[in-house]
Amino acid sequence: MSNTTSNRPQSVLILGATGGFGQALSRHMWQQGWQVKALTRNEKLNAINDSPLDSKSVADANAGAASKNNLALNSNPIEWVIGNLDNPASLQAAATGVDLIVHAVNVPYTKWDPLMLNYTRTIIELARDHHAHLMFVGNIYNAGLPENGLITESTAHAPVNDKGRIRAELEDMIAAAAETGVRSTIMRYGDFFGPDIPTSNWFNECTKDIQKNKLSMAGPADIPHTWAYLPDAVRALEQVAAIRLASNNSPNHVVVPFRGHVFSFAELQTTIERLTGNQLSIGRIPWGLFKVLGLVWPLMRDLVAMSYLWKHDIRMDNSTLTQLLGHEPVYTPLDEAVCATIPALRNLVPASPAQGQNLASHPAAIDSNDGAMHVA
Repeated sequence: MSNTTSNRPQSVLILGATGGFGQALSRHMWQQGWQVKALTRNEKLNAINDSPLDSKSVADANAGAASKNNLALNSNPIEWVIGNLDNPASLQAAATGVDLIVHAVNVPYTKWDPLMLNYTRTIIELARDHHAHLMFVGNIYNAGLPENGLITESTAHAPVNDKGRIRAELEDMIAAAAETGVRSTIMRYGDFFGPDIPTSNWFNECTKDIQKNKLSMAGPADIPHTWAYLPDAVRALEQVAAIRLASNNSPNHVVVPFRGHVFSFAELQTTIERLTGNQLSIGRIPWGLFKVLGLVWPLMRDLVAMSYLWKHDIRMDNSTLTQLLGHEPVYTPLDEAVCATIPALRNLVPASPAQGQNLASHPAAIDSNDGAMHVA
């Protein structure tokens, strides 16, 4: 790692950069003035010199960076580097000189064991070798059903199924590495939603027929659910990363829950009906069918195992994030977030400034690691 100084931007290597979260984070961190390296497995990629951002995003980011630190951004903002987590040696050049490594890698549910375990070990050692701070994109699976339904920075692991056990093991590996010098931060998120996510996710699945005035519900209508609007989520990670890198005297390992948006399907229905003026018909995710299919289809079995999340009100405590930032985090108004996410509603509310061109159009995006029904 190069020591961060006032005359150069901080540098980050984003692993999982072709997934939904990684794409949004790569774009946002570049716009904030970071030197961004993004990993791809695509050996045919010759578009490293192509900008994955539209000209307005480039202009906005250059203006923002100039006002922030008088730095001119590279006209080719995101450096796509070829590497493969199955070949750790291929990652060494990509990590050389970076201040931060973001672990946003995901693989399909059915491949978590052993791939997520193996990949996380590799990423920890990569951070150790290069003295880089490690940030992990976590979720709530490890917490199971927390006491009082609230997840804090100190909530103990209490997984209720195999996927939760694996997530707990990943986090334990990162925490253990911090005890031997690998500084790390876990950002804990709910289910992602947001504009132009190239991978399947629950929000898109439930709202895919809104143009037909139909909403599908994955659980009881009145049970609140924790969501993370992607532009808000990546903004929070970037802010926390900058603070953690600047605070070498802070704890080696920190867990930061992200409250995000909390709303039930009934509230989502009311919101969409108010915005559109149309009454929605209601469908249901066919969990019974999924359970039967799970007898022969491992993915369906895994999805059913996670269905408890729709039956319980599980929320995140915002106090750690607020303390780090020095203020309450900024959350996009729900109306705006919903309209930006659902294609059929995008003409109803002006697009958020956090939006940008979808990196899925970039050639590197063909090798997304994201699993089914989730972003990261």
